[in-house]
Amino acid sequence: MIAHPSFAVIGHPNEGKSSVVATLVENDRIRISPTPGETVESTSYPVILDGETVISFVDTPGFQNPLQTLGWMRKYQGPSRDMLAAFLREFGDDPGMTHECELLRPVAAGSGVIYVVDASRPLRRVDLAEMEILRLTGRPRMAIINCKTGEEGFLEEWKEEFRKHFNMVRTFNAVRATFAERMRLLESLRSIDQDWEQALTRVQEAFVRDWDRRLRDCAALACRFLSEVLAMSETTSLSEGIDRNAVEQRLTMRLEARIRKAESELHRAVRAHFRHNVFQADLPEQSVLRQDLFSRATWRVLGLTRTQLAFTAAAAGGAAGAMVDMATAGHSLGLFAVLGGAVGGLAALVKGEDLVNERLLGQRLGSQGLQVGPVKTVQWVYVLLDRFLLYFWHAINWAHARPADHVVQDPEKGGKLGLTSAWSREARKLCADFYTARTEGREEKSAELEVRLEQFLDEELHRLSSS
Repeated sequence: MIAHPSFAVIGHPNEGKSSVVATLVENDRIRISPTPGETVESTSYPVILDGETVISFVDTPGFQNPLQTLGWMRKYQGPSRDMLAAFLREFGDDPGMTHECELLRPVAAGSGVIYVVDASRPLRRVDLAEMEILRLTGRPRMAIINCKTGEEGFLEEWKEEFRKHFNMVRTFNAVRATFAERMRLLESLRSIDQDWEQALTRVQEAFVRDWDRRLRDCAALACRFLSEVLAMSETTSLSEGIDRNAVEQRLTMRLEARIRKAESELHRAVRAHFRHNVFQADLPEQSVLRQDLFSRATWRVLGLTRTQLAFTAAAAGGAAGAMVDMATAGHSLGLFAVLGGAVGGLAALVKGEDLVNERLLGQRLGSQGLQVGPVKTVQWVYVLLDRFLLYFWHAINWAHARPADHVVQDPEKGGKLGLTSAWSREARKLCADFYTARTEGREEKSAELEVRLEQFLDEELHRLSSS
Protein backbone atom coordinates (compact mmCIF):
# COMPACT_ATOMS: atom_id res chain seq x y z
CA MET A 1 0.00 0.00 0.00
CA ILE A 2 0.99 3.66 -0.41
CA ALA A 3 2.76 5.30 2.55
CA HIS A 4 1.38 8.79 1.79
CA PRO A 5 -1.86 10.12 0.26
CA SER A 6 -2.03 9.48 -3.47
CA PHE A 7 -4.63 10.40 -6.07
CA ALA A 8 -5.01 9.00 -9.57
CA VAL A 9 -6.16 11.74 -11.95
CA ILE A 10 -8.57 9.99 -14.30
CA GLY A 11 -10.86 10.96 -17.14
CA HIS A 12 -11.59 10.85 -20.84
CA PRO A 13 -8.76 11.72 -23.27
CA ASN A 14 -8.00 15.44 -23.71
CA GLU A 15 -10.05 16.62 -20.72
CA GLY A 16 -7.10 18.26 -18.95
CA LYS A 17 -5.79 15.52 -16.67
CA SER A 18 -2.11 16.26 -17.31
CA SER A 19 -2.77 19.98 -16.84
CA VAL A 20 -4.32 19.35 -13.44
CA VAL A 21 -1.35 17.20 -12.38
CA ALA A 22 1.22 19.72 -13.67
CA THR A 23 -0.36 22.55 -11.68
CA LEU A 24 -0.89 20.55 -8.47
CA VAL A 25 2.70 19.26 -8.35
CA GLU A 26 4.25 22.43 -9.88
CA ASN A 27 5.96 20.58 -12.69
CA ASP A 28 6.01 22.42 -16.02
CA ARG A 29 7.89 19.57 -17.70
CA ILE A 30 4.84 17.29 -17.75
CA ARG A 31 3.88 16.86 -21.37
CA ILE A 32 0.62 18.62 -22.18
CA SER A 33 -0.76 18.25 -25.68
CA PRO A 34 -4.04 19.14 -27.40
CA THR A 35 -3.82 15.78 -29.20
CA PRO A 36 -6.02 13.16 -27.47
CA GLY A 37 -4.32 10.00 -26.22
CA GLU A 38 -0.81 11.43 -25.68
CA THR A 39 -0.62 9.89 -22.18
CA VAL A 40 -0.37 6.09 -22.56
CA GLU A 41 1.13 5.07 -19.21
CA SER A 42 0.37 5.99 -15.62
CA THR A 43 3.09 8.15 -14.07
CA SER A 44 3.24 9.13 -10.41
CA TYR A 45 4.43 12.66 -9.60
CA PRO A 46 5.34 13.16 -5.93
CA VAL A 47 5.24 16.46 -4.06
CA ILE A 48 8.43 16.54 -1.98
CA LEU A 49 8.65 19.07 0.85
CA ASP A 50 11.61 19.21 3.22
CA GLY A 51 12.97 16.01 1.66
CA GLU A 52 9.77 14.02 2.30
CA THR A 53 7.06 12.94 -0.14
CA VAL A 54 3.85 14.30 1.36
CA ILE A 55 1.41 13.49 -1.46
CA SER A 56 1.51 12.21 -5.03
CA PHE A 57 -0.71 12.60 -8.07
CA VAL A 58 -0.80 9.99 -10.82
CA ASP A 59 -1.27 11.12 -14.41
CA THR A 60 -3.19 8.37 -16.21
CA PRO A 61 -4.23 7.55 -19.79
CA GLY A 62 -7.78 8.37 -20.82
CA PHE A 63 -10.57 5.81 -20.86
CA GLN A 64 -10.82 3.87 -24.12
CA ASN A 65 -13.37 1.14 -23.39
CA PRO A 66 -15.50 2.27 -20.44
CA LEU A 67 -18.64 0.43 -21.60
CA GLN A 68 -16.82 -2.91 -21.82
CA THR A 69 -15.12 -2.28 -18.47
CA LEU A 70 -18.39 -1.43 -16.74
CA GLY A 71 -20.06 -4.50 -18.26
CA TRP A 72 -17.34 -6.75 -16.79
CA MET A 73 -17.59 -5.10 -13.37
CA ARG A 74 -21.36 -5.60 -13.23
CA LYS A 75 -20.93 -9.29 -13.94
CA TYR A 76 -18.13 -9.73 -11.39
CA GLN A 77 -19.18 -12.12 -8.59
CA GLY A 78 -16.25 -12.04 -6.16
CA PRO A 79 -15.54 -9.85 -3.09
CA SER A 80 -15.69 -6.16 -4.00
CA ARG A 81 -12.26 -5.53 -2.43
CA ASP A 82 -10.74 -7.95 -4.95
CA MET A 83 -12.56 -6.64 -8.03
CA LEU A 84 -9.78 -4.41 -9.41
CA ALA A 85 -7.10 -7.02 -8.89
CA ALA A 86 -9.28 -9.55 -10.76
CA PHE A 87 -9.83 -7.07 -13.60
CA LEU A 88 -6.09 -6.48 -13.95
CA ARG A 89 -5.38 -10.20 -14.00
CA GLU A 90 -7.98 -10.85 -16.67
CA PHE A 91 -7.17 -7.94 -18.99
CA GLY A 92 -3.50 -7.27 -18.22
CA ASP A 93 -2.38 -8.76 -21.54
CA ASP A 94 -5.30 -7.52 -23.64
CA PRO A 95 -4.07 -4.74 -26.01
CA GLY A 96 -7.59 -3.38 -26.29
CA MET A 97 -7.78 -2.77 -22.54
CA THR A 98 -4.29 -1.34 -21.97
CA HIS A 99 -5.50 2.14 -21.02
CA GLU A 100 -8.16 0.81 -18.65
CA CYS A 101 -5.57 -1.36 -16.87
CA GLU A 102 -3.11 1.54 -16.66
CA LEU A 103 -5.61 3.98 -15.15
CA LEU A 104 -7.06 1.45 -12.68
CA ARG A 105 -3.70 0.07 -11.50
CA PRO A 106 -2.92 3.00 -9.12
CA VAL A 107 -6.50 2.83 -7.82
CA ALA A 108 -6.03 -0.88 -7.08
CA ALA A 109 -2.80 0.03 -5.23
CA GLY A 110 -4.70 2.39 -2.89
CA SER A 111 -4.88 5.77 -4.62
CA GLY A 112 -7.93 7.95 -4.33
CA VAL A 113 -9.60 9.24 -7.48
CA ILE A 114 -9.76 12.71 -9.03
CA TYR A 115 -12.03 12.57 -12.07
CA VAL A 116 -11.52 15.41 -14.57
CA VAL A 117 -13.99 16.59 -17.19
CA ASP A 118 -14.30 19.55 -19.53
CA ALA A 119 -17.69 21.19 -18.93
CA SER A 120 -17.76 22.86 -22.34
CA ARG A 121 -19.38 19.72 -23.80
CA PRO A 122 -22.56 17.84 -22.86
CA LEU A 123 -22.75 14.57 -20.91
CA ARG A 124 -22.50 11.38 -22.94
CA ARG A 125 -23.27 7.74 -22.29
CA VAL A 126 -19.57 6.92 -21.90
CA ASP A 127 -19.22 9.62 -19.22
CA LEU A 128 -21.93 7.95 -17.14
CA ALA A 129 -20.13 4.62 -17.59
CA GLU A 130 -16.84 6.13 -16.40
CA MET A 131 -18.49 7.62 -13.32
CA GLU A 132 -20.08 4.30 -12.44
CA ILE A 133 -16.77 2.47 -12.86
CA LEU A 134 -15.14 4.85 -10.41
CA ARG A 135 -18.03 4.55 -7.95
CA LEU A 136 -17.72 0.76 -8.04
CA THR A 137 -14.04 0.96 -7.08
CA GLY A 138 -15.14 2.15 -3.65
CA ARG A 139 -12.17 4.53 -3.41
CA PRO A 140 -12.44 8.13 -2.08
CA ARG A 141 -13.13 10.28 -5.11
CA MET A 142 -13.52 13.88 -6.17
CA ALA A 143 -14.79 15.28 -9.46
CA ILE A 144 -13.03 18.28 -10.96
CA ILE A 145 -14.70 20.36 -13.62
CA ASN A 146 -11.70 21.73 -15.49
CA CYS A 147 -12.89 25.10 -16.79
CA LYS A 148 -10.21 25.32 -19.44
CA THR A 149 -12.17 26.98 -22.26
CA GLY A 150 -14.22 29.61 -20.44
CA GLU A 151 -17.34 28.24 -22.17
CA GLU A 152 -18.88 26.02 -19.51
CA GLY A 153 -22.41 25.87 -20.94
CA PHE A 154 -23.10 22.45 -19.47
CA LEU A 155 -21.71 23.15 -15.99
CA GLU A 156 -24.96 22.62 -14.06
CA GLU A 157 -25.71 19.41 -15.93
CA TRP A 158 -22.32 18.02 -14.95
CA LYS A 159 -22.67 19.12 -11.31
CA GLU A 160 -26.08 17.47 -10.97
CA GLU A 161 -24.77 14.15 -12.28
CA PHE A 162 -21.55 14.31 -10.26
CA ARG A 163 -23.45 14.60 -6.99
CA LYS A 164 -24.75 11.06 -7.57
CA HIS A 165 -21.30 9.51 -7.94
CA PHE A 166 -18.67 11.54 -6.06
CA ASN A 167 -17.85 12.55 -2.50
CA MET A 168 -16.87 16.08 -3.58
CA VAL A 169 -17.22 18.27 -6.68
CA ARG A 170 -15.09 21.33 -7.50
CA THR A 171 -14.49 23.62 -10.45
CA PHE A 172 -10.80 24.22 -11.14
CA ASN A 173 -9.03 26.00 -13.98
CA ALA A 174 -5.71 24.16 -14.20
CA VAL A 175 -4.05 26.75 -16.46
CA ARG A 176 -4.92 29.72 -14.24
CA ALA A 177 -4.97 28.30 -10.72
CA THR A 178 -3.25 30.37 -8.02
CA PHE A 179 -1.69 29.02 -4.84
CA ALA A 180 -4.84 29.96 -2.91
CA GLU A 181 -6.98 27.97 -5.35
CA ARG A 182 -4.71 24.95 -5.06
CA MET A 183 -5.01 25.17 -1.27
CA ARG A 184 -8.80 25.22 -1.53
CA LEU A 185 -8.63 22.09 -3.65
CA LEU A 186 -6.49 20.35 -1.02
CA GLU A 187 -8.92 21.51 1.64
CA SER A 188 -11.71 19.79 -0.32
CA LEU A 189 -9.70 16.58 -0.59
CA ARG A 190 -9.58 16.43 3.21
CA SER A 191 -13.35 16.00 3.26
CA ILE A 192 -13.76 13.14 0.81
CA ASP A 193 -12.99 10.42 3.35
CA GLN A 194 -12.78 10.64 7.13
CA ASP A 195 -9.95 8.09 7.26
CA TRP A 196 -7.80 10.40 5.12
CA GLU A 197 -8.59 13.64 6.92
CA GLN A 198 -5.66 13.60 9.34
CA ALA A 199 -3.08 12.73 6.68
CA LEU A 200 -4.39 15.36 4.28
CA THR A 201 -4.44 17.97 7.04
CA ARG A 202 -0.71 17.35 7.48
CA VAL A 203 -0.24 17.67 3.73
CA GLN A 204 -2.03 21.03 3.65
CA GLU A 205 -0.02 22.31 6.62
CA ALA A 206 3.20 21.23 4.88
CA PHE A 207 2.18 23.12 1.73
CA VAL A 208 1.49 26.28 3.72
CA ARG A 209 4.82 26.04 5.62
CA ASP A 210 6.67 25.53 2.36
CA TRP A 211 4.91 28.49 0.73
CA ASP A 212 5.70 30.72 3.71
CA ARG A 213 9.36 29.71 3.47
CA ARG A 214 9.45 30.55 -0.25
CA LEU A 215 8.00 34.01 0.36
CA ARG A 216 10.48 34.69 3.18
CA ASP A 217 13.32 33.60 0.92
CA CYS A 218 12.11 35.87 -1.89
CA ALA A 219 11.86 38.83 0.49
CA ALA A 220 15.43 38.15 1.62
CA LEU A 221 16.60 37.83 -2.01
CA ALA A 222 15.04 41.20 -2.86
CA CYS A 223 16.70 42.91 0.11
CA ARG A 224 20.12 41.47 -0.73
CA PHE A 225 19.63 42.61 -4.33
CA LEU A 226 18.73 46.14 -3.20
CA SER A 227 21.63 46.29 -0.78
CA GLU A 228 24.02 45.33 -3.57
CA VAL A 229 22.61 47.55 -6.32
CA LEU A 230 22.05 50.70 -4.26
CA ALA A 231 25.75 50.78 -3.38
CA MET A 232 27.07 49.87 -6.83
CA SER A 233 29.58 52.14 -8.50
CA GLU A 234 32.38 52.02 -11.05
CA THR A 235 35.62 53.93 -10.57
CA THR A 236 38.83 54.59 -12.45
CA SER A 237 41.78 56.94 -12.32
CA LEU A 238 42.18 59.67 -14.95
CA SER A 239 45.50 60.29 -16.64
CA GLU A 240 46.52 63.52 -18.33
CA GLY A 241 44.94 63.89 -21.78
CA ILE A 242 42.32 61.18 -21.33
CA ASP A 243 38.86 61.97 -22.75
CA ARG A 244 36.82 62.23 -19.54
CA ASN A 245 33.47 61.93 -21.36
CA ALA A 246 34.54 58.70 -23.07
CA VAL A 247 35.69 57.25 -19.74
CA GLU A 248 32.45 58.28 -18.07
CA GLN A 249 30.46 56.66 -20.85
CA ARG A 250 32.43 53.44 -20.50
CA LEU A 251 31.99 53.36 -16.72
CA THR A 252 28.27 54.10 -17.06
CA MET A 253 27.75 51.23 -19.51
CA ARG A 254 29.72 48.91 -17.25
CA LEU A 255 27.63 49.87 -14.24
CA GLU A 256 24.37 49.43 -16.14
CA ALA A 257 25.49 45.97 -17.27
CA ARG A 258 26.29 44.95 -13.69
CA ILE A 259 22.88 46.13 -12.47
CA ARG A 260 21.04 44.35 -15.28
CA LYS A 261 22.94 41.16 -14.49
CA ALA A 262 22.05 41.42 -10.79
CA GLU A 263 18.37 41.86 -11.64
CA SER A 264 18.48 38.92 -14.06
CA GLU A 265 19.97 36.74 -11.33
CA LEU A 266 17.23 37.86 -8.95
CA HIS A 267 14.56 36.86 -11.47
CA ARG A 268 16.24 33.51 -12.01
CA ALA A 269 16.23 32.86 -8.27
CA VAL A 270 12.53 33.78 -8.02
CA ARG A 271 11.68 31.37 -10.85
CA ALA A 272 13.62 28.61 -9.11
CA HIS A 273 11.75 29.17 -5.85
CA PHE A 274 8.46 28.58 -7.66
CA ARG A 275 9.78 25.61 -9.65
CA HIS A 276 9.56 27.17 -13.07
CA ASN A 277 11.78 25.44 -15.59
CA VAL A 278 10.06 26.29 -18.87
CA PHE A 279 8.74 29.76 -17.96
CA GLN A 280 11.45 32.33 -18.54
CA ALA A 281 10.09 35.77 -19.34
CA ASP A 282 6.96 35.07 -21.37
CA LEU A 283 5.37 38.26 -20.15
CA PRO A 284 2.40 40.12 -21.62
CA GLU A 285 3.41 42.17 -24.64
CA GLN A 286 2.39 45.40 -22.88
CA SER A 287 4.23 44.56 -19.64
CA VAL A 288 6.65 47.21 -18.41
CA LEU A 289 8.98 44.34 -17.51
CA ARG A 290 9.69 44.01 -21.22
CA GLN A 291 11.22 47.49 -21.08
CA ASP A 292 14.87 47.96 -20.23
CA LEU A 293 15.55 48.88 -16.61
CA PHE A 294 17.03 52.23 -17.74
CA SER A 295 14.42 53.13 -20.35
CA ARG A 296 12.20 56.20 -20.16
CA ALA A 297 9.09 53.97 -20.12
CA THR A 298 10.26 52.12 -17.02
CA TRP A 299 10.85 55.28 -15.01
CA ARG A 300 7.69 56.95 -16.29
CA VAL A 301 5.31 54.19 -15.14
CA LEU A 302 7.07 52.69 -12.09
CA GLY A 303 8.01 54.19 -8.75
CA LEU A 304 6.26 57.00 -6.87
CA THR A 305 4.33 59.96 -8.18
CA ARG A 306 6.09 63.31 -7.96
CA THR A 307 4.05 64.34 -4.94
CA GLN A 308 4.73 61.08 -3.12
CA LEU A 309 8.41 61.30 -3.99
CA ALA A 310 8.69 64.83 -2.65
CA PHE A 311 7.09 63.99 0.69
CA THR A 312 9.02 60.73 1.06
CA ALA A 313 12.39 62.20 0.19
CA ALA A 314 11.86 65.16 2.51
CA ALA A 315 10.91 62.82 5.35
CA ALA A 316 13.92 60.58 4.74
CA GLY A 317 16.49 63.38 4.47
CA GLY A 318 20.15 62.68 3.70
CA ALA A 319 20.92 61.49 0.20
CA ALA A 320 17.22 61.08 -0.57
CA GLY A 321 16.28 64.58 0.50
CA ALA A 322 19.20 66.14 -1.32
CA MET A 323 17.83 65.01 -4.67
CA VAL A 324 14.16 65.83 -4.19
CA ASP A 325 14.14 69.07 -6.22
CA MET A 326 15.81 67.43 -9.18
CA ALA A 327 13.64 64.34 -8.92
CA THR A 328 10.33 66.21 -8.95
CA ALA A 329 11.01 69.17 -11.22
CA GLY A 330 9.87 67.41 -14.37
CA HIS A 331 13.37 66.78 -15.71
CA SER A 332 14.45 63.49 -17.17
CA LEU A 333 17.03 63.41 -14.36
CA GLY A 334 19.70 62.94 -17.00
CA LEU A 335 18.99 59.23 -16.87
CA PHE A 336 18.10 59.07 -20.51
CA ALA A 337 20.85 61.14 -22.02
CA VAL A 338 22.07 59.39 -25.12
CA LEU A 339 25.60 58.17 -24.59
CA GLY A 340 27.28 56.80 -27.69
CA GLY A 341 23.95 55.69 -29.15
CA ALA A 342 22.92 53.76 -26.02
CA VAL A 343 19.28 53.79 -24.91
CA GLY A 344 20.06 55.59 -21.69
CA GLY A 345 22.69 56.38 -19.14
CA LEU A 346 23.21 57.01 -15.46
CA ALA A 347 25.69 59.85 -15.74
CA ALA A 348 23.63 62.74 -14.33
CA LEU A 349 22.29 60.63 -11.48
CA VAL A 350 25.63 59.50 -10.13
CA LYS A 351 28.25 60.90 -7.85
CA GLY A 352 30.47 61.96 -10.73
CA GLU A 353 33.98 63.28 -10.30
CA ASP A 354 36.12 62.70 -7.20
CA LEU A 355 39.46 64.46 -6.92
CA VAL A 356 42.95 63.58 -5.70
CA ASN A 357 43.26 61.47 -2.52
CA GLU A 358 39.52 60.70 -2.34
CA ARG A 359 39.05 57.16 -1.02
CA LEU A 360 36.88 55.20 -3.49
CA LEU A 361 35.77 51.58 -2.94
CA GLY A 362 38.43 51.17 -0.29
CA GLN A 363 41.35 52.23 -2.54
CA ARG A 364 43.37 55.45 -2.46
CA LEU A 365 43.59 57.06 -5.88
CA GLY A 366 46.90 58.68 -6.59
CA SER A 367 45.61 60.99 -9.31
CA GLN A 368 42.36 62.54 -10.37
CA GLY A 369 39.66 59.83 -10.45
CA LEU A 370 36.16 59.36 -11.77
CA GLN A 371 33.34 57.50 -10.04
CA VAL A 372 30.02 56.56 -11.63
CA GLY A 373 27.45 55.51 -9.04
CA PRO A 374 25.69 55.04 -6.76
CA VAL A 375 22.50 56.32 -8.41
CA LYS A 376 21.51 59.53 -6.69
CA THR A 377 17.72 59.66 -6.63
CA VAL A 378 15.45 57.96 -4.12
CA GLN A 379 13.09 57.02 -6.98
CA TRP A 380 15.66 54.36 -7.86
CA VAL A 381 14.73 52.12 -4.92
CA TYR A 382 11.01 52.20 -5.83
CA VAL A 383 11.66 51.40 -9.49
CA LEU A 384 13.78 48.42 -8.46
CA LEU A 385 11.15 47.22 -5.98
CA ASP A 386 8.30 47.62 -8.47
CA ARG A 387 10.11 45.52 -11.05
CA PHE A 388 10.80 42.82 -8.46
CA LEU A 389 7.18 42.77 -7.26
CA LEU A 390 5.77 42.62 -10.80
CA TYR A 391 8.09 39.75 -11.69
CA PHE A 392 7.17 37.93 -8.47
CA TRP A 393 3.48 38.37 -9.32
CA HIS A 394 3.92 36.81 -12.75
CA ALA A 395 5.98 33.93 -11.32
CA ILE A 396 3.46 32.91 -8.66
CA ASN A 397 0.49 33.25 -11.00
CA TRP A 398 2.03 31.41 -13.93
CA ALA A 399 0.44 27.97 -13.42
CA HIS A 400 2.73 25.13 -14.43
CA ALA A 401 0.15 23.90 -16.94
CA ARG A 402 -0.21 27.33 -18.55
CA PRO A 403 0.28 27.41 -22.33
CA ALA A 404 2.46 30.14 -23.80
CA ASP A 405 -0.44 32.07 -25.34
CA HIS A 406 -2.17 32.72 -22.00
CA VAL A 407 -1.59 36.05 -20.30
CA VAL A 408 -1.21 36.76 -16.60
CA GLN A 409 -2.96 40.00 -15.74
CA ASP A 410 -1.00 42.51 -13.66
CA PRO A 411 -1.99 42.94 -10.01
CA GLU A 412 -4.09 45.85 -8.82
CA LYS A 413 -1.98 48.99 -8.88
CA GLY A 414 -1.72 52.32 -7.20
CA GLY A 415 -1.37 55.67 -8.95
CA LYS A 416 1.29 54.26 -11.26
CA LEU A 417 1.73 50.85 -12.86
CA GLY A 418 3.89 49.63 -10.02
CA LEU A 419 2.82 48.69 -6.51
CA THR A 420 4.98 50.93 -4.35
CA SER A 421 2.87 54.01 -5.08
CA ALA A 422 -0.02 52.30 -3.25
CA TRP A 423 2.04 51.65 -0.11
CA SER A 424 1.58 53.57 3.11
CA ARG A 425 3.74 56.60 3.89
CA GLU A 426 5.46 54.55 6.59
CA ALA A 427 6.41 51.83 4.11
CA ARG A 428 7.66 54.34 1.53
CA LYS A 429 9.71 56.11 4.20
CA LEU A 430 11.25 52.80 5.29
CA CYS A 431 12.44 52.24 1.72
CA ALA A 432 13.78 55.78 1.45
CA ASP A 433 15.60 55.49 4.78
CA PHE A 434 17.20 52.26 3.63
CA TYR A 435 18.20 53.90 0.34
CA THR A 436 19.77 56.84 2.19
CA ALA A 437 21.71 54.69 4.67
CA ARG A 438 22.94 52.36 1.94
CA THR A 439 24.05 55.04 -0.52
CA GLU A 440 25.76 57.02 2.25
CA GLY A 441 27.67 53.93 3.33
CA ARG A 442 26.23 53.75 6.85
CA GLU A 443 26.57 49.99 7.20
CA GLU A 444 25.17 49.54 10.71
CA LYS A 445 22.08 51.64 10.01
CA SER A 446 21.45 50.03 6.61
CA ALA A 447 21.73 46.54 8.18
CA GLU A 448 19.15 47.49 10.81
CA LEU A 449 16.78 48.90 8.19
CA GLU A 450 17.30 45.89 5.91
CA VAL A 451 15.87 43.60 8.63
CA ARG A 452 12.76 45.79 8.86
CA LEU A 453 12.42 46.03 5.08
CA GLU A 454 12.68 42.25 4.73
CA GLN A 455 9.88 41.78 7.25
CA PHE A 456 7.70 44.30 5.41
CA LEU A 457 8.38 42.68 2.02
CA ASP A 458 7.51 39.26 3.45
CA GLU A 459 4.12 40.64 4.51
CA GLU A 460 3.65 42.28 1.12
CA LEU A 461 4.44 39.04 -0.76
CA HIS A 462 1.93 37.19 1.40
CA ARG A 463 -0.67 39.82 0.57
CA LEU A 464 0.04 39.54 -3.15
CA SER A 465 -0.07 35.74 -3.15
CA SER A 466 -3.42 35.64 -1.36
CA SER A 467 -5.16 38.19 -3.58
